Amino acid sequence: MKIAVLTREFSPKAGGAEHYAMALVEGLAARHEVHVFAQRIEHHWPRVHYHLIRQPFKRPRFINQWWYALETWRQTRSGFDIVHAHENTWHGEVQTVHVLPVWIHYFEPKPGAAAWLTGVFGARTSATLLLALKWLNVLLSPRLLSYLWLESARLSLTGRHAQRHITSVSTTLTEQLLERFPLDARRVHTLMPGVWGAAGWWQQAQSELELQPHQPQLQPPRAQDGVAQPPVAHLDWRQVLWPGGHDGPDGLAGPQDSDPFSAPALMSGELKARARLALGLTGLGEGAGLEQRQEQHQDQGSSLTHWLLWVGHDDKKKGLHALLKALAKVPAGVGLMVVGRGASSASARALSASLGLDARVAWLGPMSDVAPAYWACDALVHPTLEDTFGMVVLEAMSWARAVVVSAPAFCGVASELTHGQEAWVLADPQDVVALARALEAVLEPRTASALGARAWAWAQARNWASVCLAQEAVYREVLQNTPSAKDRSHG
Repeated sequence: MKIAVLTREFSPKAGGAEHYAMALVEGLAARHEVHVFAQRIEHHWPRVHYHLIRQPFKRPRFINQWWYALETWRQTRSGFDIVHAHENTWHGEVQTVHVLPVWIHYFEPKPGAAAWLTGVFGARTSATLLLALKWLNVLLSPRLLSYLWLESARLSLTGRHAQRHITSVSTTLTEQLLERFPLDARRVHTLMPGVWGAAGWWQQAQSELELQPHQPQLQPPRAQDGVAQPPVAHLDWRQVLWPGGHDGPDGLAGPQDSDPFSAPALMSGELKARARLALGLTGLGEGAGLEQRQEQHQDQGSSLTHWLLWVGHDDKKKGLHALLKALAKVPAGVGLMVVGRGASSASARALSASLGLDARVAWLGPMSDVAPAYWACDALVHPTLEDTFGMVVLEAMSWARAVVVSAPAFCGVASELTHGQEAWVLADPQDVVALARALEAVLEPRTASALGARAWAWAQARNWASVCLAQEAVYREVLQNTPSAKDRSHG
C-alpha cells in the first residue's frame, strides 16, 4: 500500500500521540510505502518519505490547524491508497483519535460548576442556562467554532466518507465516541498503543549505528546553574549502560537468568547507577571516567538513594503539582526527575522552591530518548487528571518499573490494570496524602520488585508489531469497501 500519514509534529520530543504515529510508521514502513506530512520533522527511518508542510501561521493555533488541513488535503488528494490522519482534518480514510474531543470535553457538565445557579434556579434550569452560555461562547469564539467543525468533519461517516474508519487509543475513549457521536460501531476500532521495550530499544539503537557508523565520542552531560541537564544529543547510551561493547549487554544477568532484557536484569542496581551518573543525577564533578566516578559516588555517598520519574508536557493536567506536594511528605532521600516541557513550568518550579525541594528535583526537560530516564528511575509516577491512554505508563512497565497511575476515570490505560498487581492505581490523583503513601509503597524494595516484574510481564504482550498488524487490517477493510481506493492499491 501507499500510505500518507498526517501529523503536525513528527518528533520524539513531542507527546504520546506523536510517539504513537511514529511507532506505526516505523512498523508499517517495512512492508508499505509510507509518506509522512508534518510541520516539524525530527525523525529518520529507512524507506519513509518525509514531506515538510510550511507553517506560515504559528499563532493563533487554530489558523495553523486550518492551514495544515488544507495543505495536506491538497497534497494527498490523489496517489495514495490510504490517507491516515492523526489530526483534526476533514479528509482521510482512517482517522485516529488520541484525545477527548472538544465536543465532549467542553460540553461535559462539571461537578459543582456554578453551584449558586443551582441554588437559585434549580438543577434543571441552571443546567439549561449553563449550556446556553457555553453555546454563546462558541458562537463568539472562532477558535472553538473551528475545532468543533473540524472534529465533526473528521468523525463523519456519511456522504464522501461512507467508508471511513475511526480508531481510538483506549476502550474508554471508544465508548465515549460511540456514546456521543452517530458512529457505526463496526467501523470504530480500539488500537491501544504498543511498546518496543528494552530489547526493541537496543535493536533500534543497533540499526541507527549501522546507518551512522561514525558516532562522536561520549561526552558527559554538563550541569548548569546547579541543575542537572539532559544528555547531549550524541550521547551513546549503549556505551554508558553496557561499556562491554555494542554486541550486547554483558555481565548484568543473574546466574539463573541469562536474558539481559528480563525483568530481573532490567531492575539491576548496576544499570540504574550507570544511567544516573550519565544523567548527572549524582551531582559529582565531570571529567572522571565512569569507574572513577562510581568510586567517588561510593566514597562521598549520595543523599538521594531513590529516584522517581514524571514525564509530561502539561504540568497541571499531568499532576506534577500534586506530585511535588507529595514528594515533600516522603523521606528526603527520594528525588524526582521531571522530563518533558513540563520542566519549564514557572509555577511548578516556584512550587518546588517553596516546598524546599530544589535539591531533590532534576529538571531534565524534553529528551529525544526517554529510555535513560526509565533506566535511572525506581518508579514512574503519572498522577494525570486527563489521559485517554498514557503511553509513558506502558513504556515504564516494559522496562520493569513500578508505576503509580491515576484511576480509569482519569487515565485510559488504568482500565486494563489491577491495583496492587500490575500497578499502584490512585483513586484520586489530587489526594496528596494518598499519593505520598503510594510513593512510599512503591519504593519499598519487595513491593517495587513485585510490581516491576508483573508490569514487565503485562507489557510483553503489548508490542507495536501486533498494533501495526491490527492497523493494516483496518486499511484492508477500507480498501475492500472503497472501489476507487481498491483500484489504486499497490498491494
